Amino acid sequence: MKHCESCRIDFATPVEICPVCGGPLSGQNEKPVYPVLGFRRRYHLVRRILLFCSILTVAICVFVNLAVMPHFWWWLIVATSFIYTWTALPHILRTGGNAGGKILMQVVCMGALVMLLDAETGWRGWSVDFVLPIILCIGIAAIMVVVLCNLTHWARYVLYQVVLALLGFLPLVFYWIDFSRVFWAAAVPAVMALASLTALALFGDRSIKNEFLKRFRF
Repeated sequence: MKHCESCRIDFATPVEICPVCGGPLSGQNEKPVYPVLGFRRRYHLVRRILLFCSILTVAICVFVNLAVMPHFWWWLIVATSFIYTWTALPHILRTGGNAGGKILMQVVCMGALVMLLDAETGWRGWSVDFVLPIILCIGIAAIMVVVLCNLTHWARYVLYQVVLALLGFLPLVFYWIDFSRVFWAAAVPAVMALASLTALALFGDRSIKNEFLKRFRF
C-alpha cells in the first residue's frame, strides 16, 4: 500500500503521486491488476452455445408438435418460456443496479408471461383472475421488505414503490371492466397497494420529495 503523509490516506496504486493532493507517496509499489479477458470470452462462448441450444429445442418442439398434435400448439408455451428466460435472467443476474428496479422488472415480465400463456392456451382467464394478483402482491411485499431493510436509503426505492403500488390497482380495474371475474383476488393487491402508498405518505421524509423532484426534474 502507498501512503500520503499530507492526506493521511492509504492507496492501492502503483503511481508515485497522491491522486488527492499531488504530493509524493511512500511505501511499496503495488502491481497493477488487469482484467482477465479469457474468462469474458468463455462467458460469451457459453452464452452463444446456450442460445443455440434454446433455438434448437424450440425448433424440435415445433416439429414434434406439428407432427403429433397439430390441433394444439404447445410449442408456443415452450418458446414463450425461453423468451422470458433470456429476457429476465440477465437483468436478475447483473451485478449492481437497484433492487427495486429488478423487482419491478420481474413483476412486469412475469405478468406479461402468464397472460401470454393464458392466451396461447385458449384464454380461460386464470392469469388475470388469480396469477396476476398473486404476482403483484409478491412484488409489493418484496419492495416493502427492501425498504424496511434499507430505511436510511428509502428514497432510492420510492419511485419503484409507487409504480408497483399503482400496478396493484390494475386487477381491480380489470374487474371493473369485466376483464376478470374474481373480486376478492382483485381487491387484495389493491389493499396492499393502498397500504404501501399510505406508509409512504405518513413516514416519508423530505428526502422522498427531493427524490421525486430529481427524477422528474421539477
